[in-house]
Amino acid sequence: MTRASFDRRASGRLIAAALAGWTACVCAQPTPQKVAPPAAAPVPAGVAPAAAASTPVRFLVMADRESTLAASTSGRFSRVAVSLGDTVRAGQLLAAFDCGEVQARRDAARAELEAARVQYEGKVKLQGLQSAAEIEVELAASNVNKAQSQIRVVDAQLAQCNFVAPFAGRIARVHVKVGQGVNPGAPVIDIVGSGPLKARMNVPSNWLAWLKPGEKLAGRIDETGDAVTLKVARLSARVDAVSQTVEIEADVEGSGTAVLPGMSGQARAPSGR
Repeated sequence: MTRASFDRRASGRLIAAALAGWTACVCAQPTPQKVAPPAAAPVPAGVAPAAAASTPVRFLVMADRESTLAASTSGRFSRVAVSLGDTVRAGQLLAAFDCGEVQARRDAARAELEAARVQYEGKVKLQGLQSAAEIEVELAASNVNKAQSQIRVVDAQLAQCNFVAPFAGRIARVHVKVGQGVNPGAPVIDIVGSGPLKARMNVPSNWLAWLKPGEKLAGRIDETGDAVTLKVARLSARVDAVSQTVEIEADVEGSGTAVLPGMSGQARAPSGR
């Protein structure tokens, strides 16, 4: 073997040994480990996050009293005394049927009553003269009672001809016009009370931990932008199992005349709740 061949083999062995050592060094380096993010602190059971507590709830403004007057009998209107938005007092006449026929029947019943009384008084006098039997007097008295009952029936029919306000308030809608005929059960006039307004809403059931009658919520009316205070008056006796909410009713304070029944808004829990 020549010296040149020997030198080439020796150089190859040195290069191979260097490559082997470099590969072993690279493979021996540790693989970097991923660091897990710190775990979030556990939330105690029954405590809602602050964001959930500050979430507003929707409410609907309602009148303290509201009613739709409906026709109990068929008839044709001869008078409609109010218009949309009018303020009325309790007992005020709002509308009336044309009840000329019913009034005529009452006049006839009144005449029958007078005739029955005259007949009864005559029988009583004849009985005093021994000219009338006791049964004749009793029959005459029965005719008087019958005529009086007939008048009461006609008076009840006349009362159904007039539509009066059951309480003080404002007219929300008029369904009829003069000359219009309606059937029994047809709506005639909608009236809302003039008393304090109320708000009805469904709140999260976990509010029951602090929500009691007398608690006040801050609210704002969507239509007018007015800020109002909602004083809790009543709570439902049942929690909705699906939505986990409970219905409450609150008095609307500081509403003024700009807030009307049917408006809606948003309410929030007091700070710190």
